[in-house]
Amino acid sequence: MRRVGTAAAVIVAAVALTACGGEERSGAEAKGGGRSAVAADQATVTPDAVRGDIRAAVAAGGFGSPRFVAAEALLSTCEVGAVVRAGTKPDPKAVTKVVAGLEDRGWRETRQRSSAAADGWRLEKDGWMLTLVAGTVSEKSVSFGPAAEQQGGAEPFEGLAFRGVGGCSAPSAAAAP
Repeated sequence: MRRVGTAAAVIVAAVALTACGGEERSGAEAKGGGRSAVAADQATVTPDAVRGDIRAAVAAGGFGSPRFVAAEALLSTCEVGAVVRAGTKPDPKAVTKVVAGLEDRGWRETRQRSSAAADGWRLEKDGWMLTLVAGTVSEKSVSFGPAAEQQGGAEPFEGLAFRGVGGCSAPSAAAAP
């Protein structure tokens, strides 16, 4: 039970990383390879494009298809949520491939946190922030939308959880399964 509590703290921290700007940057930007979060072409990143990036990255890691949260269950049309149930704590090498897959599609890692139960990353792309949490966390921690407090239980969730938030100028299409 203690492990689930620690993992829940990782999820809360990961969500906080997404919500807060901050100036902390990782290796790529520190070396001059990063772009501004307020890029001139930020309107080109849409919720559909973010879902495509997640699908491609998950495939690169060898995981099954992500389950996307229905658009009406999210707080904004400029939000994307997805989970991949693994049944066990995801293999760190496979998760590294997921992060690399996102980087290959233009996402820039800005923060990474680890605990015994889960690892979390914050990545940015053209005004969007994407949080990835991989590991064992409470089911409630991967619930989305305004009714998240009533969703999910205390049983563990093992897999990958994604939450993307950004600016978008075009309405999002309904989330694909």
